[in-house]
Formats: sequence, structure tokens, C-alpha cells
Amino acid sequence: MNKLQDKSITRRCIAATCVNAVIQCMALISPYIMGQIIDDYIPNQKLRLIYLGIGLFVSLPFLSVLLSTLYNYLTIKFVRKKGNEYAMKVMENLVFQEMSFYDKENSLELLSYASKEMVGYVNFLVTDLSRYYVNVVMAVATLAVLISIHPVMGVMQLFYIPLAYYPVKYFGKKVQDEISLVVTKNAENNQIRGDIFQAIEFVKLNCIEGVKLKEVEAGNNAINGIWGKVAALDSLCGIWTVGFESVLFTGLTFGVGALLVINGNQLQVGQLVSVITYCAVYYGSMNAIMTTSIDRKKQESEYAQVLSYLDMDGEREHNYGKKEFTMEKGIFFRNCHFSYPGKEEILGGRTFSFKKGHWTGIVGASGCGKTTVLDLITKLYKGCDGQVFVDKTDINEIDSFSIRERVTKISQNVFLFPGTIEDNMKLVNPKATQEDMEWALSMACLKDFMQQLPKGIKTDVGEAGKLISGGERQRLSIALGLLKKTKILLLDEVSSALDPTTEEELARNFKELVKKGYTVISISHKREFLKYADEVVEF
Repeated sequence: MNKLQDKSITRRCIAATCVNAVIQCMALISPYIMGQIIDDYIPNQKLRLIYLGIGLFVSLPFLSVLLSTLYNYLTIKFVRKKGNEYAMKVMENLVFQEMSFYDKENSLELLSYASKEMVGYVNFLVTDLSRYYVNVVMAVATLAVLISIHPVMGVMQLFYIPLAYYPVKYFGKKVQDEISLVVTKNAENNQIRGDIFQAIEFVKLNCIEGVKLKEVEAGNNAINGIWGKVAALDSLCGIWTVGFESVLFTGLTFGVGALLVINGNQLQVGQLVSVITYCAVYYGSMNAIMTTSIDRKKQESEYAQVLSYLDMDGEREHNYGKKEFTMEKGIFFRNCHFSYPGKEEILGGRTFSFKKGHWTGIVGASGCGKTTVLDLITKLYKGCDGQVFVDKTDINEIDSFSIRERVTKISQNVFLFPGTIEDNMKLVNPKATQEDMEWALSMACLKDFMQQLPKGIKTDVGEAGKLISGGERQRLSIALGLLKKTKILLLDEVSSALDPTTEEELARNFKELVKKGYTVISISHKREFLKYADEVVEF
């Protein structure tokens, strides 16, 4: 529960504790005034003190509400700001994880956790926990006051604690388990919903709309059932402490107090009234302590997964102290083996190299590790058993961000962000001029296509580029890669969706880039695309 305890939260929590302590202390004054009025001021006809006491009795709750309202306003502003900051930190930490992390996670489940607001958790730390500590102090202080009035009255209240603690502890554990299940089920159900929209064409063509919707409905019903259990456990806890135990002890206290008043005048009537009032404060504090204990279990369960993302080291941490990327001669693989988690080994201990200023093609059967080579160069994946060198420097000693700033991988798996063609181009190179964009589009064989578009570069591509065809998306992906203007290009089946004429033109364009000092490493199942390559490595 202390993973978000930075200095600002700690300061705010201390301030909240002080304000709550003042408010609770105000609540202790009223019973004392009431006892004094009944036992002293009324019998002795002290009218001035009676009126003064009544004035205080009436004004203290008003002052308490005013102070509480003002502080709540300031706290809400702080909590929302801080909660949003931490939600952003969670998102940031997830984005900077290694690719191997994403291979093990469902993207939409991650989205469910990453989009979770942290405001409720921060509010619990600042507001509810501070009240918890104040209520602990108040319970002890009230108990001390009751003992000072009459030891029997105070000692009786000690039995309230175990009768409240053990049932609440049991209910709290049950609630914690159920909340954890809700969080998991919500993430799973969001994954199902997202999958439906991502694969909507497949869903429609196979007439499985009803099947998938039933899966969502079943998930919703399961979640509703769990929330019903949580509500029942909360109600049982409240019924036990407020509806049964508080009433029971109030009756017992009043009965024993009445006997003390009757037998030997050991307790005055005003004192008995004060005792009952102080007991109400004591029970209220104890009930608040127990309720907060259950809420704490809820918070721990609800935010456990999200908070775990704050503690993970990512690529930024792994790159501290690493070298900048420079290449004078080339990239060298020596006796390399690699395997993805849970999969068979690939690369087979191969040794090969890619010379600077050359076009090297890679060919081979599917699954033999061609794309993996590009991923190892860009350090999307690490853990090659063997060595990968850039000149004489082990690639593990080089900053991965520095590599990606100077090396561009253009993939067959094209992704475009919603917006216009220009928006996507400006995203990869915000400083790109109109001339730069026209050059990149021309080199990607898109000049004629762009002239046919009524809005040209302002054309909307839609979600993931779905408003343009596969071949056009692939060529636009090439244009985006070229717009980065790095001298090292990694091409992964970039001509797979192109017709022979366009493929030939594109190959000639890459050959011209090589003549200008570019280094090209390309994977292709089409030998024709590699006819201008200086060398072809066969896997």
C-alpha cells in the first residue's frame, strides 16, 4: 500500500490526519458540555454558562462541517492531479517494456489495466488512511475518557474490539479474493470485446456474432455475480458492527450505567449521558476502523496488478550507461542461436555479416529466423546465444534507443494510426518538409496514387489504415520508413503485396539509395526483388 508514497502524498496525508484529528476532537467536546450542563449548570442555575454551552454545542458541528468541506475541496483537486500523474506513469512504464513482455501479455487486458484511473487509490491513501489513523487515536482517547469517568464503563468497551476484529478480518479476506477475481474477469472480458471489433470481418463472414456476444454476456453475468458477493459481504460486515454489536454494547453500557446510578450513586445522570455519547463516538471510530480495513483489502486487490507495473524495470533502465550506435564496417553475427520463450531454437548457430554500404538479401523457409535477425539488430529482442557485433562492439553494449534512431525497420505488418497520410508522416518525422514527404512518397512508388486522391496528402487513412488497400498501405509504410532518413534500412517482405511492375521500380529505388551510401538488409520470398542485391544470405 506504500508504492505511491512520494513526499507530496505523505505531506498531504499528514495534513489530512491533522484536519481529521481537529474535527474528531470537536466531537469530543460536545458530550463534555452536555454532561456539565446537566450535572452542574442546570442544578446551580448558571444561566450564562448554560447559554454559552448551548452555543458551543450548536456551533461546533457547523465549524466541523465547514472545515471538512473546505479541506475536501482542496484534497479532491490534489488527488485527481496526482492520480492522473500515476496513471500516466503506469502507461509510460508499460510502453517502455521489452518486446518479450508483450509476447506474454494480451494487449487489450493491458489496456484495461493501463486505462484504470488511479484517483481512487490515491484518494484512499490521502483521505481514508488518514481518517483510519485518526479513528485509532480517537478510539484510544475515548476509551481513556470512559475509564476516567468510571473504570467499569471503560473496561466493558474493550470487549468490543475482538468481537468486531475477527469477523471483519474474515469478511475482509473474502472481499479481497472476490475483488481480485473481478479485476481479472474485467480484463478478460475487455479482451473478448476488443477481439470482436478487431476481427469484425471474420466474425461477420463466419456468422459468429451471436456466439461472441454470448461470451461477453457470460462474462458480464459472472462479474455481476461476483459483485453481488462483495455487496453481501459488505452488508454482513456492516450489519455485524453497526446493526448488532454497536446496539448490543450500547444497551449493555446503558444497563450497567443505570445500575451504577441507582446503586450507591456511583455515577451521576449527566455522566451517564456523557458515557452513552462517548460510547457512540467510540463505536463510530471502531466501525470506521473496521470498514477502512475492508476497504484497504479492496484497494490492494483492485490495484495490485496496476501497481506491479510501476515496479517493473523496462528498456530505459536496461540502457543506462550503454554506448551510442555508430557503424563504420558492418554488423556481424557469430555462432548465433536464439529461441522465443516456449519455442524451438532458430538460427542454428549461423555466422554471417552485413557490410556497410551494401544491399544484403536474406532468403529461406518460413520460420527459419529471417525476421528474428532484424529484431536482434534493432534489439527488439535480446538473449542471442552467440554474439552480434556492430563493428567490434557487442550489440548488448549499445543503447537500443540509439540503434532505433539510426536504423529503420520497414515491416510487412503495416500499421497506420488514425488520421491523414500527412499526420502519419509527421509522426515519424515532425521536422519533415513538404519536399521531404514528396521524396519519400515518390521513392515508395506512391506519386501517381497520391495524385489520384482528391485530398492528396490530407486523405484520411482510417483506423489502422483500413481506408486504403493493402498494397497502398505497404508502400505508405515504406514511405514512412524512408522519411526517417536513416542510412540503414531493414526491409521485411516489403514487396509481398506489390505487383511485379511496382516491385521492380521499388527495387531500383533501393539500389539507388545504396549507391548514395545507404545500407539495406532485406528479407524476401521473391528472388526477383533481390536481383539488385550485392549479396544474398541463404538460411
